[in-house]
Amino acid sequence: MPKRVLVIDDDANTVDYLSLALQRNGYEPIGARDGKEGFEKAAECRPDLLVLDIMMPKKTGWVVFRQLRKNQQLKTIPVIMLTAVSSVLEEQDGLAEEEPEFQDLRDLLRKGIHHMREDGVERPEAFIDKPVDPEELVLKVRELIGT
Repeated sequence: MPKRVLVIDDDANTVDYLSLALQRNGYEPIGARDGKEGFEKAAECRPDLLVLDIMMPKKTGWVVFRQLRKNQQLKTIPVIMLTAVSSVLEEQDGLAEEEPEFQDLRDLLRKGIHHMREDGVERPEAFIDKPVDPEELVLKVRELIGT
């Protein structure tokens, strides 16, 4: 039986694209379009791994991640978090001189990780920047759960 990977992202194209890459490499992809649906599917089907976008409606990836780590049945599922932070940071760095009051996303990311540690929650197993290279994702999935 193939290992199941739950892909949670509010962008339907990303879910479809990553699901296809996973399927072609022998995994059984399951898709969810927001954090709420994703957490429900994780509880229902208990996947072998989650691919989780950080910025989503209804529940952010951070909220879903914390809920997973606090749930006895789901807390050991490895998580790869998808982030567009690098591209947004580059854009913000370009605007820094024009808009000195922009929020530093790195600080927000650090604060999120700090709050998780305070709650006794460790960081995800991996972060992958968007746009996602499907080969990079599949390699990381193999590294974390095998084939």
